[in-house]
Amino acid sequence: MATRKGADQTAARRPWLNRLLASKRGNVLPIVAASILPMAAMIGGAVDMSRAYMVKTRIQQACDAGVLAGRRAMQQSSYSDAAKAQAQDFFDINFKAGYNDSHSVTFNTSNPAGTSKVLGSASTVMPTAIMGMFGKKTIPIDVTCEAELNLSNSDVTFVLDVTGSMNDSIPVGGGGSIVKITALRNSVMSFYDTLANAATGSLARIRYAFVPYSTNVNVGEILYDTNTNWLNGGNAADSWNYQSRRPLWNVTSTSTETLTNNQTLSFNVNATNCTNYGNNTGFWQGWTQFSPNPSGNPTTETSGNTTTKTTYQPWRWGGVAGPWSSSGTNTCVRRRTREITTTTVTETAVWQAGATFSRWEYLQRSYPTFDFVRSIKSANPAVPTPSEINGSTSRWSGCIEERDTIAGAPIAYGSGGITVNGNANAHDLNIDAVPNSDATKWRPHWEDVYFFRNDPTSLKNYGGGYTACPSKARLLATMTRTDVQNYVNSLVAVGGTYHDVGLLWGARVASPQGIFSSNVNASPGNGGSVGRHLIFMTDGELTSYDFVASMYGLEMYDQRVTGGSTSPNQLERQRQRYLAICEAIKAKGIRLWVIAFGTTLTTDLQTCSSSGSSFTAANSSQLNTAFQNIAKQISELRLTK
Repeated sequence: MATRKGADQTAARRPWLNRLLASKRGNVLPIVAASILPMAAMIGGAVDMSRAYMVKTRIQQACDAGVLAGRRAMQQSSYSDAAKAQAQDFFDINFKAGYNDSHSVTFNTSNPAGTSKVLGSASTVMPTAIMGMFGKKTIPIDVTCEAELNLSNSDVTFVLDVTGSMNDSIPVGGGGSIVKITALRNSVMSFYDTLANAATGSLARIRYAFVPYSTNVNVGEILYDTNTNWLNGGNAADSWNYQSRRPLWNVTSTSTETLTNNQTLSFNVNATNCTNYGNNTGFWQGWTQFSPNPSGNPTTETSGNTTTKTTYQPWRWGGVAGPWSSSGTNTCVRRRTREITTTTVTETAVWQAGATFSRWEYLQRSYPTFDFVRSIKSANPAVPTPSEINGSTSRWSGCIEERDTIAGAPIAYGSGGITVNGNANAHDLNIDAVPNSDATKWRPHWEDVYFFRNDPTSLKNYGGGYTACPSKARLLATMTRTDVQNYVNSLVAVGGTYHDVGLLWGARVASPQGIFSSNVNASPGNGGSVGRHLIFMTDGELTSYDFVASMYGLEMYDQRVTGGSTSPNQLERQRQRYLAICEAIKAKGIRLWVIAFGTTLTTDLQTCSSSGSSFTAANSSQLNTAFQNIAKQISELRLTK
């Protein structure tokens, strides 16, 4: 019975289980209960993994910031303790201690030998919030990072203002002062070091060109070495007109006329007195004095440019030639001979034997230029200075007078190049044209022969920068640190601030389409492209003088820019010229950087520069920073891992 009863109870439960199994109302609870632990593990894992992802992202960002800062702080490929500290500081700023409860944070950086890279690794440990219940107490997080200065092939052309104001002092920044030209030298060297550092371990080619400018540029030797036929003076028959002077000479000539006549006394005299009368020595006879004035034989008288020599001789006494010894009185006759010499002084510009210097005549003069141009090479002789008579000689320093231009305005850059009042035939403003006529050639600037009107002092020796020739320009070339140091040490400050002069020749030196294109387009040998940069630094506003012998001659007389108008028009035209040249440079794909050093960064200077490429520097420290910023942008500091 008992067995039966148990069987009945089991049978009784089965319908309830069947009903429960079939029910759609009561079976959720046990399922939920059974899935709580797996669901907790899944949700906890997601939460902790999300936290870990946030920590990893943050520590990766901090690692990247650290190696970038460390690489930026490297000096001359040396990863110093200071650079490491800089990297650590940037890491610490970007990854705060205890972020998302993380701990045991490490950050290490290094610089593999022979490379320009900074490698970094960072790690931390993050405690889990939920997964600890399942035995996963912490999540270790490790990241790596890498930064380098990725320098491509770069051509850098410096157009440097070396005018007289660069001899002035400027604050260092933080105390003390320094001469501007010295600050410039230091900043260029710092720039060089930054790019050299970036190129370490790479195949990048870096080349430098220099165009120092004031009222002129010294490009004569690079033109001479490239093609002497581009110069007036390249051919033996060449000459050029200069505002100068010439000596005028006095040449003396004489003419002589001889006149003879007889003079008879109006009364008779004895033989002795006739002899005295004939010799013009004088005598007394009673109250009458027979003594012509002046007495003597011969006599000489001068009146103006005429000299008269008079000679007397006794001629006849009583009709008889002397000497006489008879007594008594007779008619007395003497002979007078006059030599009349007339001296004439003629002023001439042609020297001849016996001539004496008279005076200087100031005018435009044509001088032969062939030997003068050749004198730029030390192996060739100097030439006599044609505006002097003291035997002095001259050598061509290398500055130029520009090829033919057009005096006018407005001056602007457009699709057809730079035009003057719509005319594209201003040869001087054609950056790329190769000379093919006298009008398109450059002429030698002859410092020793320029003179103001009626001023005996050569403009070269006049003082105050009336004529100035800066250091020689250099074409693009790879240069050692010593090369660059020696070059910047040679810079001398003198002259006025003619921006158009410097930018025009900076453009020619850097242009891939111009007269130096074979140099500019020389293959870097590594298959890479070349970034082209022109750095234009000035310490003053544009100036313009009609009394300075510049690249356009002596404007007061030559009037090549003004056409005879006033100096204010000259300044405005030079302003339009330099701004048009800026646009032409940028149109060539050359990035144009502008630094205003100790002067206002004017709207014109900002307009001249490429976008985001202008700087102002009130002291030498800021000048160095400006050059550093340019160098770092050229070298493209970036993450590589």
